[in-house]
Amino acid sequence: MAKTSVLIAGNPVDDLAIAEAMTKELEDYLVNNELYRTVVVRTSDGDQRLQMTGGDLLTRLHRLQATRDLLTPDQQTRLDATRKTVEATIYSLRTRFHERLQREMKARLDALNWYLGELAQDPVRARPEFPFEMRNRQRIEEILQEVGSDLTPELKNSLNEIDHRIRMLTRSGGFIWDEQLKSAFPSHPYWYLYVMP
Repeated sequence: MAKTSVLIAGNPVDDLAIAEAMTKELEDYLVNNELYRTVVVRTSDGDQRLQMTGGDLLTRLHRLQATRDLLTPDQQTRLDATRKTVEATIYSLRTRFHERLQREMKARLDALNWYLGELAQDPVRARPEFPFEMRNRQRIEEILQEVGSDLTPELKNSLNEIDHRIRMLTRSGGFIWDEQLKSAFPSHPYWYLYVMP
């Protein structure tokens, strides 16, 4: 039997460093027309090259808020400053940010659609990757919370179709990611992290 791919909780200190690096790049990311931006960040494992998107930054900030108690007072102050900077940048470039998030959402929906097709055709091979693939759906959740009513009808329909397919291909189960992340991602609205094929 194939081993299941589990998403492992990151170190909150590294998450903070990554969020800070992404925040420094956010304005340039929004002014340019790229969907993915490479960011180099120094972490406890050395320098890492990461792909930045708006959804990834929103996810890191969400996770950091949920693990805030694991940060020192100085790190909490840095987190607050990072959140404030992100909010100010989004406020000044809201239209561009929402347009970029909707482009990202479409790309993530396309990736989920492809994966769910693989899961339906070859469940034995595709099942172990399910927890990893649900990252796309979780990032979409963060996008939804930011974009709100600005979401296009086409994206709403696509999301409804993807969610229906996920429900048809899965059964309820325990939390599919590292237990350390469970408090950050409760079953409502993150229901897809509590199902398995």
